[in-house]
Amino acid sequence: MKSIYQAAHGVDAHMVRALLEQAGIPAQVRGEYLQGALGELPVNGMVTVWVAEADAAQAREVVARWEQSVPEQGSGEDDRIEPHPETPPARQGGRATAIVAALLLVPVLWWALSRLAG
Repeated sequence: MKSIYQAAHGVDAHMVRALLEQAGIPAQVRGEYLQGALGELPVNGMVTVWVAEADAAQAREVVARWEQSVPEQGSGEDDRIEPHPETPPARQGGRATAIVAALLLVPVLWWALSRLAG
């Protein structure tokens, strides 16, 4: 087996695997579960797509064609995401929510601490 693609994340790797399998090249994704083990740490280069050594050259060609066909993100003004005109604005009141949560939480904590002390 030979590694032919290093993915940014598991979804990217599975897209490449599916693309290769559509081209008739069996492929495996390895290292995708390392993301959960490392938590918030970046896992660049750990999620890879593997194929048989005999299929490696053809697989690299398929991946290269795919990479050329995918436009780069942030390459132009058309990449902006505009909100839908009927979308209501986000509600204000984060501070009010925090105050209500604190008012509900303080009595519960007071009760729990009194049970531990008594």
